[in-house]
Amino acid sequence: MFEMSHVLVSLLFLWTFVSPQSLVEYGPWSTESDEEFNCTIGRTLQGEWYSREANEDRVTNIDANTMTGRGVCKSWRTNDGGEYQFVFVERASDPSSCHYCVNLYIRTVNIIEKKESGCVQLGEGERSMENICHEQRYDTQQLVTMFSESYTPINCRSSIEGVFQFTYQYRFVSTGICTVPEQRIHSCQNIGSQFLISNQKFNVTYKKCDGMEWTKDAVVEYSCLGDWFVGKNHFFAVANTKESRKDEKFRCFLKNRDDDYFLGQSITPECNQIKTVEQAPIRMQLTPVRQVTVEPGCLLPENFTGEWVNTANIDADVVINSTHIVETWHPDVGRWRKAIYICMQQRDSRYMMARLTVDGCQVDYQCFDYVPRHHNIIRFRKGVVFAKNDFHTVCSWVQFPNDEAWKYDVMIKKDPVPVRCPVAGAFEFQQEGDMLFETRVIKGITKNPRHDVWGRTGQFSCRKNISRMAVCDTDQKEITIDETYCWSVDQLGRPIDIYSDVDYRMQCVGYWKENLKSYLITYDQLDAFTKYRCWVYQRSDLNKMLMSMSVGPFCDLAQDVDSKDWRQGAVVSLKLDENEREFDRCPMYFNDGEDPWTVEENFIKVFDFNNLNVGAALLPTWTCFMSAVWLTRLLL
Repeated sequence: MFEMSHVLVSLLFLWTFVSPQSLVEYGPWSTESDEEFNCTIGRTLQGEWYSREANEDRVTNIDANTMTGRGVCKSWRTNDGGEYQFVFVERASDPSSCHYCVNLYIRTVNIIEKKESGCVQLGEGERSMENICHEQRYDTQQLVTMFSESYTPINCRSSIEGVFQFTYQYRFVSTGICTVPEQRIHSCQNIGSQFLISNQKFNVTYKKCDGMEWTKDAVVEYSCLGDWFVGKNHFFAVANTKESRKDEKFRCFLKNRDDDYFLGQSITPECNQIKTVEQAPIRMQLTPVRQVTVEPGCLLPENFTGEWVNTANIDADVVINSTHIVETWHPDVGRWRKAIYICMQQRDSRYMMARLTVDGCQVDYQCFDYVPRHHNIIRFRKGVVFAKNDFHTVCSWVQFPNDEAWKYDVMIKKDPVPVRCPVAGAFEFQQEGDMLFETRVIKGITKNPRHDVWGRTGQFSCRKNISRMAVCDTDQKEITIDETYCWSVDQLGRPIDIYSDVDYRMQCVGYWKENLKSYLITYDQLDAFTKYRCWVYQRSDLNKMLMSMSVGPFCDLAQDVDSKDWRQGAVVSLKLDENEREFDRCPMYFNDGEDPWTVEENFIKVFDFNNLNVGAALLPTWTCFMSAVWLTRLLL
């Protein structure tokens, strides 16, 4: 049974990935008859197209019903996704002449790709469209890229955007890598330009490298012809504006979604040359640079300095000094991105920041509204981005998102210092949700058996197990959670389970109250998903609490104390009931976070009386104290 299922899985894998054409579901043919002609080629496909096939230049003319070298169109069909199948016959008057099955794929208005069968000659009665376009007749053929002779440049933003320093390797000439800091790719939008052509071109500046004779100083200007995706591969085609030779004019570039700072380039007008970036004839490695220097005009709060985690931007790494904020994040698509903010002007809680964008093309201006820092937390919100350097416009209150319900974004200290938890005590809890707390043996099973309790040899006997959450350390800075905790005591009323480790340890790093909800951030170094968790907590009775833990490091606006699943951004909700025993020494404490700036610490003051003289000054006091003690005993 296992072998049969394994074979079925293997066949499914091959069917899915080896033959992707079989997944393309085309509509019906325009005609099924061998003698009828019912075909009209769409206007998007019509025109003169240049291609490089079998090392020869070829120009193909496509009109409403004919194609150069293929004859007259007999029938067609499409999948309504930019892919077409056409059946051409060499001579319309001779049904026995060559038939051709041509697959055309619209990539952009300037680029189409084709895959076609050779000459197909079938006997009478066998010339059905399905037989002519049988997949095996063209499946092994390579895609041929066709460039429009009268192309229309397209905005370059979707193809390549930014200013990059690059190194490159011409793999067919040398194994060396040409590295010169002055080499640049400059592709930026000229905002507000009345000449659209300025946004449809980009420049590549090459420099001569020592010891590499095939390199030279040159500046190449390309017009963008559009881009398209094939799986994770991001292709875009260009035309050299200073080149008249067709075979030197058109080129293809390839990026990969997973690592878009590597770029592959073809050396001929053939996109099928570059299967992957690593195997491309010319391979470039890009490094984003910023060509504009902005002088700061104000200072950020002193207690903002340090390393932070921005929970509102994919847990971005944030480094803050007195004037700059550098934010680096790793999106799902691409490698990494970085934005730099410079403090320009400040008034009350608003700071106008100059933003050097990810692509380094321009300077934007954005307003930040900060709440004063408390604990390990910075709360903030951002306004709308402007290209204008004017505080009254950028930092107007109306520029902040004015939704009916909103909350501040949160940055958490990267290496937080624990603070006193707003909830303390020993509680028994019931839990429900998508991801419940479970028993974990973190350090492994103990080597030696435990001592005898209740007449059981080797291990103690536990008469009652509970799920326990406790904040019982002296400073009340750590939450411990034990999903299966032995609540039993010995004959003296003391806990018998004093050796077991708890399942979870979380340090409190900050709390506050917002929108009538109390929020808590905890830090768990052993959490494999995220070290930071956000909680919504509330006191429901004199000795009862309600808490809800979020999926990640921030709480959703819809999350409440009873949220337990992904619909409110939570994973588990807890109902806590105080359960302190005589010897637990775990006093209950609650702080709703209304004033998070007041330092709430639990100190134990030890009086050692070292500052008092042991001589005569202390003797009367000590005598009075002892007399009072003896008098009390006599009275009792």
